[in-house]
Amino acid sequence: MTAAEITEKVFNYNGEIPVVFRFVKANTADWVVFGGYPGVINCRGTLYTGADEATLTYGTAAINNSGTAYTATTTSIVIASGAITRVPPYYIQTTSGEIILVTSETAADNAASTLTVKRGCLGTTASATGVANSNTVYILNIVYFGAATSGVVTGKFTPLPTNPGALVFATDGS
Repeated sequence: MTAAEITEKVFNYNGEIPVVFRFVKANTADWVVFGGYPGVINCRGTLYTGADEATLTYGTAAINNSGTAYTATTTSIVIASGAITRVPPYYIQTTSGEIILVTSETAADNAASTLTVKRGCLGTTASATGVANSNTVYILNIVYFGAATSGVVTGKFTPLPTNPGALVFATDGS
């Protein structure tokens, strides 16, 4: 094999560096905002009893676009619901798989808000498909812990990069 036949391939994955957490879950279905992290993946938790906190879901909001349809280049998106604590910057994921960075919003902690966003982050492709009226978006730094028990929860997660240009989920080989 000659040097001309060798093609270098660089992979995006550099190993997992988990963040460990602990909190007291006051109610069943409590949610946690992982402030300081724009998004988390691989979140797992265990109750003080040793039981797996298996019912984990991301916080959600609903797109409000009853007027002109959003396109893949729209950078101002209105949400109609999702009255949970939100502190920009944070990532949202659409049903089409696009990850969007929310850089600011007009009414954090309020049900209705206009989000200023950067589209197609972390190697995903910007798409109009996931931002249609009434579509659900998932807030990637808010996690609901839904087990039917309260008490101390310990766990870990992998933080998403703060650089929205990181090609974590690129599918084109970059």
